[in-house]
Order: sequence, then C-alpha cells, then structure tokens
Amino acid sequence: MCGIAGILTAPGKHAPQGALEAITDRIRHRGPDSSGLYRDRDATLEFGHTRLAIVDLSPGGAQPMVSASGRFVIVMNGEIYNYPDLRRRLDETVSPAWRGTSDTEVLLVACEAWGIEEALKQAEGMFALALWDRKEHALTLARDRFGEKPLYVGETDEGIVFASQLGAILAYPGFVGREDEQAIEMFLALSYIPEPLTPYRNVWKLPPGTMVRLLPGQQRAEPVAYWTAAQAIAESRLRVQSDQLGTEDVVQQIEQRLHTAVGNQMVADVPLGAFLSGGIDSSLVVALMQAQSARPVKTFTIGFKDEAYNEAHHARAIARHLGTDHTEVMLDWADALSLVEKLPEIYDEPFADSSQLPTRLVSAVARRSVTVCLSGDGGDEVFAGYNRHRLAMRYTKIRSMIPASLRGPAAGVLTFAAQPRMAGAINVARRMVGSGQTRLASEKLNKISSALRAESDLDLYLGLVRRDEGLVTSDALRNLLIHEYRDVSASANSLSETMMLLDTLTYLPGDILAKVDRAAMSVALETRVPYLDHHLFGLAWALPMTEKIKGNSTKAVLRRMLSRYVPTELFERPKAGFGVPIESWLRGQLRDWAEVGLARFRQANPKYNDIVARARDEFYAGKGHLHHFLWNVLMLQAWQEKYRGANAAGPDPR
Repeated sequence: MCGIAGILTAPGKHAPQGALEAITDRIRHRGPDSSGLYRDRDATLEFGHTRLAIVDLSPGGAQPMVSASGRFVIVMNGEIYNYPDLRRRLDETVSPAWRGTSDTEVLLVACEAWGIEEALKQAEGMFALALWDRKEHALTLARDRFGEKPLYVGETDEGIVFASQLGAILAYPGFVGREDEQAIEMFLALSYIPEPLTPYRNVWKLPPGTMVRLLPGQQRAEPVAYWTAAQAIAESRLRVQSDQLGTEDVVQQIEQRLHTAVGNQMVADVPLGAFLSGGIDSSLVVALMQAQSARPVKTFTIGFKDEAYNEAHHARAIARHLGTDHTEVMLDWADALSLVEKLPEIYDEPFADSSQLPTRLVSAVARRSVTVCLSGDGGDEVFAGYNRHRLAMRYTKIRSMIPASLRGPAAGVLTFAAQPRMAGAINVARRMVGSGQTRLASEKLNKISSALRAESDLDLYLGLVRRDEGLVTSDALRNLLIHEYRDVSASANSLSETMMLLDTLTYLPGDILAKVDRAAMSVALETRVPYLDHHLFGLAWALPMTEKIKGNSTKAVLRRMLSRYVPTELFERPKAGFGVPIESWLRGQLRDWAEVGLARFRQANPKYNDIVARARDEFYAGKGHLHHFLWNVLMLQAWQEKYRGANAAGPDPR
C-alpha cells in the first residue's frame, strides 16, 4: 500500500521546478516508510512514490521500479494477492532474474512478458498503477476492478499530473481547479461525487476496471475496460450452466472461494488485523481469518456513547466467541467535532458519508497495533444486503396491490407517519417494515413512500439512494444513472439485481471504498476487502436471488456460512447498519456549530440559499429526515473553506 504520483508534459514543455517533490510530499501519509522519485531524461515523464512496506520490506520492493530490460518503469499503490502464483508461471515461461520478492516486481515482469492488459486480467488484487514505456514514450494508467484504490488525473498548462489523491494534484504549483457545479449538485444529493467526476472539470478519476494510454501532450483519452461486471456475470452463469452445477454446488464453491480470498489477503510481512462491526459481513471474515490463524486475530470495533446507535456489544460478543484479541473504542459528539476540521484534508474532495467519522477513529486505533486490516465491505453489494434490495423484491407486489390513483395519497400518509415527531405511529409501523429500532423504522417508511411515488424503476432507485429528500435538482445525476442503467439492464434478471449492480458501479467505489481508503490511509493503515475478490463476485452472481434474500433476511447465503462458526443468536437481529447519531447530534450538542456552518454556506453559495434555509427550518421543526442533507451541506462548507479560494477559479458550469 502506497501513494503514487506523476507528471507527463507535452513535448517542449516542462513542469515547474519542484513540482514532483510537491505532489509526492502531499501523499506522504499514504507511505511514510520511504519515498522515491524517477525522471526520464529522454522524455518529460516524472514518477513519485511513497511507500508503506507490506510485502518484501527490503529495498528490493522500493519504487519507482525499473524493469530488468530498462524499458518499463512502474509505480503502484495496492497489493496483488496472487503474486506467488503469477511468479511461478513466469518462472516456467520467461525465467526472469528476480531482484526481490515483492508483488510489484511480479506485476512489472508480467506486464513486460504478457502485455499490460493480459497482466491486469491475470492479477487478483487492489491497485492503481502507472506504467511508463520508455521505448514508445507512452504512459498507461490502470485501476483495479472495483475501484478499491483511487487514481486522479489533472490537466495542467504543461500536460497532466496524476496521483492517488486529489490533494496531490492541488499541490502542483500553479494548478487552478475549474469548479464543476454539476458535480457539486450530485454531491449534495448523494453525499459523494460519483466516478469519473471530481469537484473540478479539469480533474477526473480513472474508472474502476479500466486502463488508459496517454502520449506526451494528451490530457484525456477514452479508458479501455479490461474487466466489466457484466462480462464477469455472463461468464460465470455460462460456466455454471455448462458444468451443470446445482445451487448447492455454487454455494459450496462460494464458501471455498471466500475462504481462499481471506487466506490470500492475510499474507503480509507486517502485523495484520480486522475491523469487526458485529454484522454478518465482518463477522464471517473474522471467523474465516481465525480459522486460518494460529493465534488470536486482532479485531477492532467502534461504539457510540449514544446507546440508540451503539452496536459495540454485538461485536464484543462475537469476538469473545471466536477468541479474537479485541479492541473497542467509543465515539461521542466531542470526538466527532474534533475530527470535522480534519476531514477536508483527509478526503481532499467533498465527502459526507457520516460513517467517515467512526471509520477514521477506528483506523487510528487499529494502526497502533497493526499495519493491515481486513474489512467486510462489499458484502452488501455482492450478496444483496441493503434494505433497498429486499424492498425491490416486494415492489412489484406493492404496486399491484395499490392502484396508481391511490399511490400518491398512500405515499403521503406514509411520509406523514415517518416524521420523527410521530413517535407513536412509527412504533406501530416497526413491525410492518421489519425494523427493531424506531429511527430505522421511520427512515424505512420514508423510503417506501418514495417508492410509491416513483414513475420508473430508475426513479425508484434514485429516490432510495438520494440523501437530500429531492431538494436538489440535478439532471446530470439522472443522466449519469441512465447511462449506468443501460449497462446493467442486460445482466440483471430482476429489479433487485439491477439495484445491486448499480450499487456496485456507483455507490461502492464512490462512497464505501473511498471512505475506507482515505480514512485508513490518512494514518497509513492498509485495508483489504475479501468480498471484492472478482472470482467470488462471479460465483455470487450465479446464485438466484432467492438464495440471497429469503423472507426478511438479506445475505441469506452468508448467514448460513456464518452459522457454522457463530451461534445464530449472536448475529440474527434487525439490520442496524453502521449508523452515526448525526441527527441527534445536530439537534443537540452540535447545533451551534451547525448553525454557524449553514449560515456561512448560504452566504457563500446564494444559489442554494432557499433550499438550505428550508431544510434547516424543517429539520429543527421535526419534519422529514433532512439530517443527511444538512451534513452534506456542512461537509461541503468545510471543504470550500479550505480549497475554494486557493485552488479553484470559481463555478464553471457546463
């Protein structure tokens, strides 16, 4: 795990003096162990690298790394989990003279022997990399299949600058970002900016599962997909059909592959542990780790001093049963407020998934003991774990039961019943929506209301994932989802599968993986995600939805596996999620801070003055679930205060 950066300038142009050092230094937190620079004297290419040594701690694993032939140079952030197998295959075919034992060297040799596209197809792991071909003077950028590792590309007066984080691009001397209002609108609606957009029109993210080849003078080119979810699904379903595998055969292969993925991701030359929330996904990962470990696995969880949100005791019980070496840390509003001012620098772009707070705190605690942590992220997207996946299975039935003319009034009744002030109605509704907690029952009623108003499946999905209660008008967001919807429609056999694929392509890289990467790497902690093993992904999609969602139970196949390691009474409970008490904090201890931030935002962003004022008034009057939107506004305000004046030319609408 590391940080990468680089500069490619047009012929006859040169980067400003000290530019490479400036951008590399900005990501030093991602790799505090060492750093390296490379400049091609025959071309205007420069590489920077900061190293967090995980595999091969010797100088043999240092980067930038030049191939034995001298033709190729690589910088990589991430881990290639199957590098021992790739190394054996290379030994059998090209017999390279190895200089070390790192996974980066193996991938570099594979790129030279097989070509970069084939090497990427054979690699299992998480990565963002840059490969310079000194013979052809061509730069290839590539990113892992699901987007676990980030890669930003900025356009400069001299050419391009790329890096693991947006902050490094902003550190390029003289760089001025052209603010993208459409991206900001999407952020206010979603809590994150979806790929490939950034807050600036002249900076873009390389999409997951793609590679792009750039020549000196080029600032953009069409990325080429070396892997797609749709192709992986089609190939897996075809294999299951041709091999005449039954459902139980597929379930067995899933369990075997998950066991293998966890084992592969436990390989490290440094201390390793796991995040344990007490939910299905992380509990199963920890159970499989402990089954393959000769000593207690180090586990880490977060708790809240607000008992309505505190799930730490569930994680504690599972840790005790599995026999892990468990650490628990508690978070309250004061901790949250102390972290807020650090968030813009940690994330570099607007980001407002409120679980960023506990993720950053637990990462810092884990880093005191370990350098690598496995997590349960991805389980919801791959095995149908979100409430919207379950709702989608019932949506057709709901629509058929309620005539079109009555759906609007019915939605209005549910919206009224879902108001936080309607505690009595919410308590009655808890059984109806399958939630054991009042706050979740209220939000679920609100989602069902949104579903009844939807005019299409795409509108339904958009209504379920938006965090702004429809306050922000964003045609760009709908157009982006229309594009993704067209790509997934051929692979999905149901509305639930459509939602799962849309989550995988948008919410997973844009929110979940970005949240964990920035939070963990801000304290130099590597995170690994076994559920995003691409072989496991294909197998999971060969299962029918009825094996993933059974009755009120999501992720049924994972629950079945976990029951072999943990008594069901320790994990069979209503899904609470990794919620943060933002709503109660904004109404209570954080209200003064929030009021100041909202006022400053309205003054600096008159375009949003009316909707922010309305959201603020309705929230404090106990109407709706507007705390998510207000948190988006507050996080945007914090980001703008740090970056807008120094690095942006102001709004630059399309």
